[in-house]
Amino acid sequence: MLEPRQIHNITHPFIDSIYLKKEFGADISTGSLDILVIEAKRISTMASKEERDGLLLSFLADLDLIKDAVESKAGKFNRVDIKYC
Repeated sequence: MLEPRQIHNITHPFIDSIYLKKEFGADISTGSLDILVIEAKRISTMASKEERDGLLLSFLADLDLIKDAVESKAGKFNRVDIKYC
């Protein structure tokens, strides 16, 4: 198994970590996918629903800029997964 490649120096208040990983299909002939994984910070402890909603909306508004920044640093990827707990 390949280790995920951590992406540094791209920050947002919603983001805990960003990394690229490879995903392989059941059929080796299909090759692999490069997946950008964005792990979100836990924001459930924030004071109000409005603050949580505002941070999430800010992240979604900035998502294209974040993807462009990662692509310029690390190359193209096939998909974005967002992990949020």
